[in-house]
Amino acid sequence: MLEALPAGPPRLIGPYRLLARLGAGGMGEVHLACRADEPTADPYRMVAVKTVREDLEVDGDFRTRFRREITAARAVDSPYAARLVDADADAPAPWLATEYVPGPSLAEAVVRSGALPVAAVRALGATLARALDAVHGAKVLHRDLKPANVLLGAGGPKLIDFGIAQAFEATALTSTGLVVGSPGFMSPEHLTGSRAVVPASDVFCLGAVLAFAASGRGPFHDDEMAAVIYRISRADAELASVPAELRPVVERCLRLDPAERPSAAELVGLLGGAEVPEAFPWPGGVLALLAEYGEAARRAGEEAASGAGVADLPTLGPVVPYSPTAVGYRPVEPAVAAPPRRPWGRIAAAVVAVAVVAGAGVFLLNRGGESGGSVGQGPSGSTSPSAGTSGPPAPRTLSQVVLPYGGEGHGGDYGTVGTQRSSRPAGWSPWTRRLGGEVGACALSPEVLVCSGPGGAVSALSAADGTVLWSKPGRGAAPRTAPQYPAVVGDLVAVTGGDGVTAYGLKDGAERWKRGLPDGGWAVKGTDLHGGVLYTSYIGTADESSGLVTAVKPGSGGGQELWQRRLDVLPESPVVSGGAVFVPGNGRVLALDARDGKETARGSDAYGCYAVTVHADSVLCEGSGDGVTVLDAGTLRRVRTIGEGVRPAQATAVSAKGVVALNDGTSLHAYDLKTGAEHWQESVRGEQVFFAGDRLLAVTGTHVSSLPAEKTPPASDVRSAAYVEPKATGPADSGSASVLAAGGAVFVALSDGLVASGYAP
Repeated sequence: MLEALPAGPPRLIGPYRLLARLGAGGMGEVHLACRADEPTADPYRMVAVKTVREDLEVDGDFRTRFRREITAARAVDSPYAARLVDADADAPAPWLATEYVPGPSLAEAVVRSGALPVAAVRALGATLARALDAVHGAKVLHRDLKPANVLLGAGGPKLIDFGIAQAFEATALTSTGLVVGSPGFMSPEHLTGSRAVVPASDVFCLGAVLAFAASGRGPFHDDEMAAVIYRISRADAELASVPAELRPVVERCLRLDPAERPSAAELVGLLGGAEVPEAFPWPGGVLALLAEYGEAARRAGEEAASGAGVADLPTLGPVVPYSPTAVGYRPVEPAVAAPPRRPWGRIAAAVVAVAVVAGAGVFLLNRGGESGGSVGQGPSGSTSPSAGTSGPPAPRTLSQVVLPYGGEGHGGDYGTVGTQRSSRPAGWSPWTRRLGGEVGACALSPEVLVCSGPGGAVSALSAADGTVLWSKPGRGAAPRTAPQYPAVVGDLVAVTGGDGVTAYGLKDGAERWKRGLPDGGWAVKGTDLHGGVLYTSYIGTADESSGLVTAVKPGSGGGQELWQRRLDVLPESPVVSGGAVFVPGNGRVLALDARDGKETARGSDAYGCYAVTVHADSVLCEGSGDGVTVLDAGTLRRVRTIGEGVRPAQATAVSAKGVVALNDGTSLHAYDLKTGAEHWQESVRGEQVFFAGDRLLAVTGTHVSSLPAEKTPPASDVRSAAYVEPKATGPADSGSASVLAAGGAVFVALSDGLVASGYAP
């Protein structure tokens, strides 16, 4: 994965500081890097820098070839291919920087987690076909499409490494008759010579890649190179292990005659990829690998930014090299059953293979050779992490409670807590857990994730791995009371249900104290925790036009009531901010003093408020009409309306910088709170939206999309991830019950009982 750099001062290539080594081979090295003037721990702002080895002499012919590589990479503009960021062919050691994809190669993913399910192979193939269509549209051939040149990202695969791509018109560098490509994933035309390679040759290679992805084995795999070459020359593919529903498409790609193969554009349709999936259907094993890669890159960036130096990083075993076009080692074969040997003899195969190679030129092979389904060892020749290497001590971890909806004002902004690794629960790694019943709001303590359920039900899970620590059923005469805010205070959690408030030990679930409902006939409507005090709104069961708000201190013995206040409106859920309790009810907003409950302001009912979000001196009023009405927090008078013409479908999010995010069901809109001006809009679906650092996250079920929250249009930087396999989500598409962000991790609870946690995209 990543290999630590030698000890010493920071290494620079052009404007980039090297963070760790991704791979090295006979001619060059590939490093993970970031701009020296903009250090970052965000993998999506990093690059992969390929450079020529410093000990090699670089002549004019090599620079010509390197310039051609740069030209080919620049010509390809596709979201499905790693884009060229920067390059310098005239540097003493020529280099180029491409977009870094924080994920494994297809080769590594299949070896470590097995063949992909059919749905994932279809989506993989359709995406790579789109990439090839863009490559061919730019009059470029890839020429080395193989599993190691396909990187798997959270939003789907990306095609990389145009290191031996050549423009259609180029002949000067192919006149020697060299055959470029990777045995096992080459087309018959590759064997004839470079001038014979056409766009259909890349399609042939893609067919071989799909066969590998679906079965774990290359279609021309054989123990002997001569047999591999012979079988490719006849297009004699072994596809018995490829699922039947995929076999016809793969067979068309692997036809001997290039004219009989589908074009890249046609292949998209054959694989059912007319629409790009909203959440890429990676299986759980691939999702785990994505988490590994993201974490490794983040740690490299954090170490560099801290000044500790990446030399302190542990060597994370590169099971497969980053780019085996430049790096190659003895292959380690996937653990799959070998098909029966072909009836033709080894001698005949060898004779034909020698004849083919003699007529075509010389193969450019990696060290030790590379054949179908090949994967490599690390630069040291080992297949596991360095046994004697240890990294620096783990950083301090989460030391505070992370409240639902972003805490004070409920703007859904988790700020630095949402992104800084030191705010992550100790020992955390991605996990999923299915609870027995409905799940509502969740709160995160340093070690425990507490999720509420109907009627005061509550479950406590290990924040690190999702293990259920304890759970309690709903209580009281109204067990279907909606799930309420779990109030985590110190070592206990107070949960409001149909019979009042009960406090449990946070780690053991032991009942600490219980407090019944207020006298007079009341039913719980909503709760909010602020400053160690639980504020609860109630509606009258006898007089449905009245309401009540109470303030209880959960941390005190028995739950001390500080005050209660009768209301002449039917209240909704309270929000506490800036020393005031804001209670929407009957279309208006009331403000109560948080110290004693006295009413301090009353807004008009003309705005139809049923929920509020508070930010500094503004109260955002959400009603049934278009846009969001902004009220002055002191007087509750209207200041402006944001998003006129946009009907919010879900709750509003407000960042610390005053960026307001509205979701109308099909698109996200970002506005400036102070002026009401629209920053941008993007066609991204999200049942809930919230902020983490400088990113806006839109969540539907366990599918998360991430966009930049700044004023620039975010279309060029939209990332996606799904935390469970689509087949396992069940009714997850109905939306998320609760979302939390801490330390670059996201915790999502669905109303159907599924709770998942993974890295934020």
